[in-house]
Amino acid sequence: MGIETPSIQAVVAANGGPTPSPKEDGMARLGAEAKDEMVALHAAEKAARAEEEEDVDDYYLAEADDNEADAREFRDTWNRLFSGVYGCFEDTTKIPNKRFTFKKPKWRDAAGLPTTLQIFSLKVAWIRGGLQWPLHVFGMVAIRDSVDQNRNMIFDRSRDNCQILTQEVPYLKLTGPSRAVEFSDPPTFEVDLKVKGATESNDRCLSFLAITYINYEGVHSRHLTREYHSRLSTLEFALDSMSFSVEATIALRITSGEWPSGFRLKFTASTTSISCAKVILLDSGDDKVSVVGHGRNIKLSRSVVSVVRLVELLKVCAKALQGDHIVAGRRMLFKPQKDGVSVGTLRLGFCTLGVTIYWSLIGY
Repeated sequence: MGIETPSIQAVVAANGGPTPSPKEDGMARLGAEAKDEMVALHAAEKAARAEEEEDVDDYYLAEADDNEADAREFRDTWNRLFSGVYGCFEDTTKIPNKRFTFKKPKWRDAAGLPTTLQIFSLKVAWIRGGLQWPLHVFGMVAIRDSVDQNRNMIFDRSRDNCQILTQEVPYLKLTGPSRAVEFSDPPTFEVDLKVKGATESNDRCLSFLAITYINYEGVHSRHLTREYHSRLSTLEFALDSMSFSVEATIALRITSGEWPSGFRLKFTASTTSISCAKVILLDSGDDKVSVVGHGRNIKLSRSVVSVVRLVELLKVCAKALQGDHIVAGRRMLFKPQKDGVSVGTLRLGFCTLGVTIYWSLIGY
């Protein structure tokens, strides 16, 4: 049985106040009923949201279980198919960059302008299962292609050298690929990332994947994202497939002046067809810019990008920043070549940077 809402007259009379008019009493009843309806509506919406979130979690967990099962089987499959030719499962690629910069391929079909896969960024898009930001992340992410089926590392950190990810900055600091990723056959993303705990036994598996990447959007250059789910996280790859491409290996050095202490260096590469998507070759952050050798070479985090041979230009950009404030910046465009070297200069005022691009056809 429902509880009857008392009239406003009864409430006021019980408290010794003046008796309101019937109109006032009716309005009060309507107000109480509207409030009850509002409470019931909010409760129904909350229940619906909870049910929807449960459905989404069930979807993620089902896909995560499938992905992790595939990852567990991947080693056995790889060993069965490739170990006799390409060595151990953990081996990294033996094919270098700049392979045909200074020499031509011995056979006509040994190299060319294939479709390649460009990786712009990789971030932890979502976390689940009680994980909390910040995350101390270690492990590896690699790409395997048909050139030699070995790991082409794009992220590799030991437990003692974790990267700290925050909700505001959830991007992994990529260090590869070491050469262009060939795309005549679908490549495989191999991921084994962990979150560091108080002790090694408290470490948790952030992502464990072996995903074959298939491009359904065609071969035209465009900025794409792909999400892959594990039990505790969703990783988001930002990437592009690039047809008729050459490999560009980029080097940077100080040719005059000095890099000022306390200034952050951000050095990026992009192509004119999708200039909004940049490959971060170096973001020194709060760290000192590492200059090595008599040539005063700047140590980059990444150095290899792909460029469509006939329709794109390669754009490199160097910025000096204090915090997020740009103090100085210069950029330069390069026309892709099949081989050889292109050089350029970026003058930032306090120092001059020399840019060298090593062009190469890509081996099959």
